[in-house]
Amino acid sequence: MDRIFKKIEDGEKVLIIGIGNRLKGDDGAGSIIAEKLKEILKKENVYIIDAENKPENYIGKIKKISPSLILIIDCADFNSFPGDFRILNIDEVKEGTISTHNFSIPLLKKLIGEIEIYLLGIQPEKISFGENLSFSVLNSIKKILNLFCKETS
Repeated sequence: MDRIFKKIEDGEKVLIIGIGNRLKGDDGAGSIIAEKLKEILKKENVYIIDAENKPENYIGKIKKISPSLILIIDCADFNSFPGDFRILNIDEVKEGTISTHNFSIPLLKKLIGEIEIYLLGIQPEKISFGENLSFSVLNSIKKILNLFCKETS
């Protein structure tokens, strides 16, 4: 995360893309974080997209913004404890994806070109339709938002 916050501090264009389906419990975390960051993160060099579960629909907008770094926030199954979150370089994410969605993050990279991309993955507890956020993921959302507030103020 330090690299991401450094780029923000240095005034470079940073794009944050929240991905998630809010109708599927913890799967909505990325989308919720993007929505909240739009409210609290007021930096001219930071762009935020709540892509919900269709990030491929934003390829044109991403190219137009032309960021030096993209941070994708999404639920990801990396076999950890519910609510655990970590930063992965996009090159660590294999084709076939660890995302809870049907698109491939490496394919997204191919479509938008050579941009530095990271995934902030949050381990979900439950992703069934109609579920609310689990306590563990809700706590992680709060921690992530607090971290952004602290590091970018």
